[in-house]
Amino acid sequence: MGAALAGHVRSSDVIALIGELGAGKTQLVQGLAHGLGVAPESIASPTFVLVQEYHLPEAPPGSDRPVLVHIDAYRIASLEDLESIGWDSDRGDVLSEMRRGAVVVVEWADRIEGMLGTDLLELRLAHESETTRRIEVTAHGTWQGRFAVVEAALDKVVADAKPQAGDRVAKCPICTKPVEPGSAFVPFCSERCKLVDLGQWLGGNYVISRPVEEADLEEE
Repeated sequence: MGAALAGHVRSSDVIALIGELGAGKTQLVQGLAHGLGVAPESIASPTFVLVQEYHLPEAPPGSDRPVLVHIDAYRIASLEDLESIGWDSDRGDVLSEMRRGAVVVVEWADRIEGMLGTDLLELRLAHESETTRRIEVTAHGTWQGRFAVVEAALDKVVADAKPQAGDRVAKCPICTKPVEPGSAFVPFCSERCKLVDLGQWLGGNYVISRPVEEADLEEE
C-alpha cells in the first residue's frame, strides 16, 4: 500500500501514520520508500534520532522530485521539540522549511495532534489478527482534491491481495484461520497454534493408530 501511495505523492505532502506498536507503520514507510526509489531496507524507525532524510538515488541533479523525510513523534512532547528538528509552524503548512521539496511521513502522529496543520493524509493502522491489519484513510486539506485517485489505488492493492474464485486457501488445523502462503508456520497460521499442536502430542491427546514399521520410514 505504501508503494501504491508513492505514485500519488508530491512535494510538500504530509502523511500522518497512527497505530499501536507493531501495527505496521514503519513497514508502510518502507513500501512508500520502495515506490519512490529508495532502498526499503535502509528505512528504520528513527525513534532515537527523531528524523531521517532520504534522497532518491536515481534522481538527476536539479530534479524537483521530493526527498523523503521520516519523523518518529513518539518522543516529541511539544511544538518546541517539533520545531527543533526543522518544522517551522510560524510559516504555515506548505511554507514550512521541512516540507519544501519533501514528502514528510510522521509515525505516532497522534502524539503531536494539531501541530502538523490541517493539510495531510491520515492513515490509522490497527491489528485485526497476527497477519492482517485494518487501515483507515482520511484526507485533509489539499489531499481532498485528489483523494478519489489515491483511494482507487489503495483499493486495488486490497482487491489484488484477496483470494480469487477458485483459489485454494489453506486453513490452520487448530483454529481454522486462513494460512498465509509462505508462512514459517505452515500448516499452522501462527507460532501459537504450532505450539498448541505440539502440546497435544506431549499431552498424549494425539496417538498413532498402529506401531510404526520400517516400511513407513521409507515412504516419501
